[in-house]
Amino acid sequence: PIPIRPLCDFDLRRTAPWPLTEMSAGEALQNVRVGLIILAWMVISISLIMYNKWLLSFAHYGFPFALTSTHQLFAAIMSHTACRMQWQTPPKLTFDQIMTLICPIAVCSSLSLALSNQAMVYITVPFMQMLKAAIPTFSFLIGVSIGLERFYWRLLGVVIWIGGGVAIASYGEIDFVLHGFLIALVGLVVEAARLVLSQRLLQGSDIKFNAITGIYYQAPISFVALFIPFMAFEFSDAYIVMLRIPGHLVANACLAAALNVAAFMVLKETSAVTYGICGQVKDWMNILIAVPIFGTPLTLTQLVGYGIAVLGVFYYKRLRGHIAKEVLDAERRREDEEETPLIQATRPAEGGAAKRCQV
Repeated sequence: PIPIRPLCDFDLRRTAPWPLTEMSAGEALQNVRVGLIILAWMVISISLIMYNKWLLSFAHYGFPFALTSTHQLFAAIMSHTACRMQWQTPPKLTFDQIMTLICPIAVCSSLSLALSNQAMVYITVPFMQMLKAAIPTFSFLIGVSIGLERFYWRLLGVVIWIGGGVAIASYGEIDFVLHGFLIALVGLVVEAARLVLSQRLLQGSDIKFNAITGIYYQAPISFVALFIPFMAFEFSDAYIVMLRIPGHLVANACLAAALNVAAFMVLKETSAVTYGICGQVKDWMNILIAVPIFGTPLTLTQLVGYGIAVLGVFYYKRLRGHIAKEVLDAERRREDEEETPLIQATRPAEGGAAKRCQV
């Protein structure tokens, strides 16, 4: 019989433009596991946002301090239970460290969450997700103003690019509510301040935190910061509604606690870059899912503006990494230049000593 030769007789691993390696069964299972963790994080996050919107706008539970304080209470219980069970070990902090390092971050976090939930009473979920694209803009401006960030014209140009995209998306919003937009804007500025303070904490000290140990210290302070205005402004009206829907409040708070665990697992199994990219995908999914659920109208102007802002966010992160590499290379060249004269100065002495030995 005549042997039949295959049409394509070549080794893909030798001809591919990138290196290909055989994936073992263990690596494949690990990739599937990581993918399921990311999927679970996205599902929990999107479900919580939709649940919050339903409670605040459709279940007549328009009490953001009450809702957010419940989240922080359950987060505090979850994190302290995990540390008591020795699943996580929080760093030891003094009272002064807690007040100066943790307390400002916790207050900013609580205010950001409360203001975002308050804005959700008035504006739509897609519009809120589009506005969140402006957080890098506020973070850069705050970081430069307090001296944590170095000013670069290139970064400023990208920040203006992102702000322009958000402005276009805001212009295209059909159900635009001015006071809801302003509340959301203030909440985003506070969230940017929280990110800047967190960056200063992680870069300026030797204290090591992760998502769970950070919540261990932050959540109780956030709960107190939210509970005080809740008792002052919302309790007289909120407790009647709370007695009517206690199951929803407990389920919503458990979902918020599960989101903290899921975010911790994603950061543990992946990287900050992967987490950021998945976050952008999740924001798009929030927009697309909220449209049929709540009947939110979208315009082409909004989608174009948001697309411009998202591209700006990706380029902003890439440019920051490129600038950081340039700074690191410049420091290395400076160190090499400082060491070179010392090496040249020692060579004549060594040569002279060798000649004396020959004589």
